[in-house]
Amino acid sequence: MRKLVFLVCIAFSCTEEKDAQKGNMDYNGPVLEADNINVIHSDSGYVKIRMSTAKQLRYASGEEVYPKPVYVTFLDKNGVEYSRLRGDSARYIKGENLYVMRGNVLINNTKENQSLATDELFWNPTTRKIYSEKKVDIKTPRENFTALGGMEAEQDFSKYTLRRSRGTVVVDSIRTIVDTTSN
Repeated sequence: MRKLVFLVCIAFSCTEEKDAQKGNMDYNGPVLEADNINVIHSDSGYVKIRMSTAKQLRYASGEEVYPKPVYVTFLDKNGVEYSRLRGDSARYIKGENLYVMRGNVLINNTKENQSLATDELFWNPTTRKIYSEKKVDIKTPRENFTALGGMEAEQDFSKYTLRRSRGTVVVDSIRTIVDTTSN
């Protein structure tokens, strides 16, 4: 009889150890999953940015993943839309306060009739800057540029710097070809 009791205790002990090991496993998945998200960023009571997406995944680290298309609308101090940003997906990196937009990224500055297209774009809402290391195509009423080395710009796309660019510029009805790819 003593042997039987001893064996039962060992079996019970092993089960507890396995349960304890399961409890120590870290969960790496999302802690929050939400659908049909609409986020408003305001400053001094004025709406400055509206963001929407069909799905958001938030992780314990504070990082967020947006696996469906993301739409961001920028508004001026009067609440008038001046620019739109969209990407097939996005990720928010909390430690850097940085959004990474990926796949068919488009920016349209509606006031200036400018557009930008790329495969990947970084946006920092604090510095109000956007940048990309990937090829970027920019179109304005008077310019068409391709920047092979990426670009940096204000989030309203009012000022931008292109790296290794080439393109066409219309200057007083004269068409000029610009190529800086050798830089």
